[in-house]
Amino acid sequence: MKATLAIAGAVLLGTSLTACGGSGDADSAYCTDLESASKTFDTLDSGNIGGLEDAFKTFHQLADQAPEDVKADWKVLDDGITSVEKALSDAGIKFADFAKIQAGELPEGVDPTKLQGVASSFTQLSDEKFTDAGNNIQKHAKDACDVTLK
Repeated sequence: MKATLAIAGAVLLGTSLTACGGSGDADSAYCTDLESASKTFDTLDSGNIGGLEDAFKTFHQLADQAPEDVKADWKVLDDGITSVEKALSDAGIKFADFAKIQAGELPEGVDPTKLQGVASSFTQLSDEKFTDAGNNIQKHAKDACDVTLK
């Protein structure tokens, strides 16, 4: 079980950063928020899973703000993140539980039978559609906002 969660976390970390991005006029609120968000995503890149909750909120915010050029791509990312959040909730996992899970402990209230669904939802974040959307957003962030995302 620890290995499954570790793989799921690695999938999320790898794809979240690839999938970050945005577009708009370099002076727009979206571009400003995107530049600020890049720091949140950098925290994940350092392996700080404690930042997942903030990163997920940021994904939702940017998806809501996304300009038409990347609106559909942000929807793909946002739908994937929403799926992960639902799987976590269904399994009884809260963001605060990740420290215990990383330590190999099963937090109280977690339904072990639903952990496979969590792993499956994370795996979906590495599919081609998700990766393509992330790449499109990343390119647009650079071109339109002058923001480089990792």
